[in-house]
Amino acid sequence: MNGLKDKSILSDTILIIIILLLPLALFTNLGLMPLISDEPTRAVVTLEMILSENFITPTINGDFYYNKPPLFNWILAGFVKVAGVENEFIFRLPTVISLLLMGLAITLFARKALGWRNAVMAALMMITSARILFWDSFQGLIDITYSLVTFTGFALLYHLSQRRKWLLMFTATYALAAAGYLMKGLPSIAFQGISLLAWLSYDKQFRKLFSWQHLAGILTFALITGTYYYAYLQTNTLDDVFSTLFDQSNRLSDKKGTFLSWLLHLVTFPFEMIYEFAPWTILLLLLLSKKIRIALYTDKFIMFNLLIFSSNIIIYWISADMRPRYLFMLFPLLFVILVKAWSLSAESRNNLRKITDVVFGVLGLLGTASLLYYLFWDETNQLQGVWMIIPLLFIIAGSAVWLMRKHVPLRMLLLIIVMLTVRIAFSMFNLQARYNSYPDAGYRQGEITAGQLIKECNTYVLGDTPFNHDASFYIARESRQIIRRTWEISDSGTCYIADEKNLATFADRLEGYEIIHTFTIKLSETRLFLLKKSL
Repeated sequence: MNGLKDKSILSDTILIIIILLLPLALFTNLGLMPLISDEPTRAVVTLEMILSENFITPTINGDFYYNKPPLFNWILAGFVKVAGVENEFIFRLPTVISLLLMGLAITLFARKALGWRNAVMAALMMITSARILFWDSFQGLIDITYSLVTFTGFALLYHLSQRRKWLLMFTATYALAAAGYLMKGLPSIAFQGISLLAWLSYDKQFRKLFSWQHLAGILTFALITGTYYYAYLQTNTLDDVFSTLFDQSNRLSDKKGTFLSWLLHLVTFPFEMIYEFAPWTILLLLLLSKKIRIALYTDKFIMFNLLIFSSNIIIYWISADMRPRYLFMLFPLLFVILVKAWSLSAESRNNLRKITDVVFGVLGLLGTASLLYYLFWDETNQLQGVWMIIPLLFIIAGSAVWLMRKHVPLRMLLLIIVMLTVRIAFSMFNLQARYNSYPDAGYRQGEITAGQLIKECNTYVLGDTPFNHDASFYIARESRQIIRRTWEISDSGTCYIADEKNLATFADRLEGYEIIHTFTIKLSETRLFLLKKSL
């Protein structure tokens, strides 16, 4: 009895350490790097909403933007309004908060079926999966927030259907589907339809799809989305809205690929997902045990997770244009299954379980050893604090690895400690090294300077000058104006941004203008010139 009590105390202590390390891992240097990937798109749409005070019809450079509905931008705008700043940290903060909320949602979803410790384990597996921990968790993208909304819909589908609260189940899940639609468009309709069909058929409640409660749910979706589109129609038509949303949501074809590359994708997809969501996907080995599979198949909660995961992932499996971040709402379901398999395997300690335990131990050693790299890497070994912080993190990770030897059942939790120390080191020193050596900071500074120079000057991008969303955001933020495109030269109170080609094309109409700033943007490293009328 005392042994079980000591194990419980140790487990709780490990969880407390994880809770202390998690904010350091997720928030350290969150706002350091300039906006990258799709971040500038989300940022410039949000900024133009704020500048124009038009929150209904999204724009980029003053032109209507149809790729995504505006709900995520409303969330970003809310954070900006509360914080009073429009910096990188604020635009990324919703991602981190959404990730932590997803962890809470997973815990609440699974705690009765798995026990709260295993439910927390499933949540931590999601947060610390490789793709999220070392990439998406520090980017201001839509996917984690969208996945939180979609996964919450899955959770309510199960719990409310089991309590037979059909009206609440349909209206709540369709309301969340509507919220998801207003973030990302058509995928939410697919998730809702596929999940309802798969689960209610399995649960022998197929007839509920033809009930008045289901109709109420559909009307809830229509009311929410219809209200938005009614407001949208006051300022723009819907001519290009739905065709663009369909094109954005259609991942079945890849214009750049071939039929052979699609066939190759069908084969490589599972292995890519195992890699992207490592190390926890190593637990898939446990499913090779017939005894564990039979136990899983007799658990209704586990079957729900399996059905929703497998029925929804098929679309992405057969899609040529697929990115791992599109699957964030599905992998908590898989992690719940894997945690259950892991707990079942503890009873027999078969060879499959021993293999996973060994892999986790080896990964712990490798992760701990990797921390020392920062002491020898020329780009980091002179950074402030590296010779104090890295040894401290090494001691924490090393202690976790040492405990792995004596407490094998706690290896997964202890590996999480190692992974968090690696992420903290990454945030503190790897990101700083990238900031110092990558050209992104220089691009940003040139765009910021341009924006500061045109605060009193209406500014346009001239002709077909290349102009990316990074430049659009930083210049608009500093100048407090939307940077539109023009093909005309107007009065002397106007400034222009042009590349060399358009500078030559409009040369005869730019007489009297001088170049007041030259800067380079990330798009093909294009050199741009800021022009202003000479006094």
